[in-house]
Amino acid sequence: MRLVTLAAVALRASLILAASATLAACAVPVAGGLDDVEANRIFVALDRASVDAVKEQDPGGEGKWRVTVARDDLPRALSVMREEDLPRRDSPGVVDAVGKGSLVPSEAAEHAQLVAAIAGELERSLEGIDGVLQARVHLNVPSASPLRDAPPARGSAGVLVEHRGATPPVSAESIQRLVAGGVAGLAPGDVVVVMVARPAPAGLEGEAGLAHVGPIAVTRASMHPLQAALVALVALVAALAGATLALYSRLARARSALSAGPTSPGSP
Repeated sequence: MRLVTLAAVALRASLILAASATLAACAVPVAGGLDDVEANRIFVALDRASVDAVKEQDPGGEGKWRVTVARDDLPRALSVMREEDLPRRDSPGVVDAVGKGSLVPSEAAEHAQLVAAIAGELERSLEGIDGVLQARVHLNVPSASPLRDAPPARGSAGVLVEHRGATPPVSAESIQRLVAGGVAGLAPGDVVVVMVARPAPAGLEGEAGLAHVGPIAVTRASMHPLQAALVALVALVAALAGATLALYSRLARARSALSAGPTSPGSP
């Protein structure tokens, strides 16, 4: 009975401590209502910064995703997302922009919508390159009028690319060719590219991404599971020690009883 009681007390203590550690590490969402590409982008950025994140279906929207992190990692996750400009704004594409506006759009309105849509598609392509944090494409494409005999004026474009680190992930010449290939009548030489380097935020790599549980260095996301495992291990060792002591006590009493021998009927 004593052995069972000690084991039950130790098990109850380990469950309480493990539950406390789990509650301290409960997950909170940092972004929701995301498409698959944007959710993956946030997940990769947090993983690169040693923040343990979980990508899961967003219950608030069909076909949407959300990203959650441990409560203690929330400030760090938000800081990483701010530095990485995540989640990114949704640039309008051709399907999104063309046809919207007035019931009977003018020729100038249709041309402006088409130019904005092409710029949005080019921004999406540039932001899909690993290392590009943000891209802006400004197009100056004069419209061709059938009432004019003269050819339309020559167009031009300006591209602003913010990238991570000192080395651009793509060359300016490649960006010029990409933009010129997406706009009719635009030559690569008519595209001006401006690169802006954004250094990696301090503290996202190395020791800053680690936490210490005693002498053990682990990632911050692994700190709470390790603490819970250590608590459970200590509780298990305590339960085994109590069971061993109880068993030893019972064996000692059994030996004592055997050494005393049977009691004679006439003994007091």
